[in-house]
Amino acid sequence: MSTQSQRGSGAVVQRKKWLLMLSQSQGYIGLLLIVLIGLWSQGGRFADIGNLTNAIGYFAPRGILAVGMTLVIITGGIDLSVGAVMAVGSTTSAWLLTEMNWPVIAIVPTSMAVGALFGIISGIGTAYLKIQSFVMTLAIMTIARGFTREFSHNVSIGTNVIGPGGEVAPGSQQFRMLGTPGETLFPIPLIGYFPVLALIVVIILVHLLLSRTTFGRHVYAVGGNPTAARLSGVNVKAVLVIVFMISGLLCGLAGPINAAYNASADPQAGMTYEMDAIAAVVIGGASLAGGRGTVIGTSIGALILTLLDNVLGLNNFSANWQMIIKGIILVVAVVIQHPDLIPNAAARLKRRTAHPVKASSTPHAKE
Repeated sequence: MSTQSQRGSGAVVQRKKWLLMLSQSQGYIGLLLIVLIGLWSQGGRFADIGNLTNAIGYFAPRGILAVGMTLVIITGGIDLSVGAVMAVGSTTSAWLLTEMNWPVIAIVPTSMAVGALFGIISGIGTAYLKIQSFVMTLAIMTIARGFTREFSHNVSIGTNVIGPGGEVAPGSQQFRMLGTPGETLFPIPLIGYFPVLALIVVIILVHLLLSRTTFGRHVYAVGGNPTAARLSGVNVKAVLVIVFMISGLLCGLAGPINAAYNASADPQAGMTYEMDAIAAVVIGGASLAGGRGTVIGTSIGALILTLLDNVLGLNNFSANWQMIIKGIILVVAVVIQHPDLIPNAAARLKRRTAHPVKASSTPHAKE
């Protein structure tokens, strides 16, 4: 091999190393850029602890959904039903509060159980009926959305129940602690706000589940190579059902938080939340092909989207432009994860340009 060839291959290896490093650190780089842009454009208004608390609290339900989505994507699946199942939890919580006068301590576990039930159905359809997760969760999304609309009669259910004396009822006051801006569990900045605290606890618990348990290793094994995982003794079907169940469980947790934040349960709640959840997972470095991803990466991705929404809102960008910018960022994140995508496409285009397809020289038969 010539010296020039050795230099060329060495440069290629070095380039791939840099691109791999960029792919692994894309979340941290993106977070740093968003923070710098926020500080540059809005300064103290962006850095205000009240602003950050409200921003993270607003995005917390989607962040919780993204954590569950991480497990599903690591197994090589997808869950399109998370927004609709969260809406079921939101509506169920508001109904139990206003119609049944249940205490919050009973409402939240019930909502989580309902979400887990939807997740189990998705898991059984994917694992045992061999329905692709995309199709199965699309069906569950439709069913859950229809159920929510029928159950609520297509109207929002308010969570502020007014007592005989005109004051907010004690049950509603407790429910407000789950997410109403300005309501805190204890006087500690940021983490005293329940949505933020719930998101942090969920991230820690699921991170430990993936990184410190046998089940977590099985999740990665199923996503990496389900056939090899099955041959090595992993119960692939059980892993898939449990993963979807956890995703549904977290949707059930996000439901009452969303209802408390908005002071009502809207049957349309959670629309496009599945896209934000998927975006957070991908920006965090997970592979949609399965076998790769971390909850910490997803939390960084969720934080990026949270602060991005906040920065764009503070700079008076419309919701339409916010969606456009998010879509562009998602494409960039996927390209960074696959550094050979653009070079390979360029090489194929170059080959086609250099060797155009020649027209057939066979003469046409005379009529």
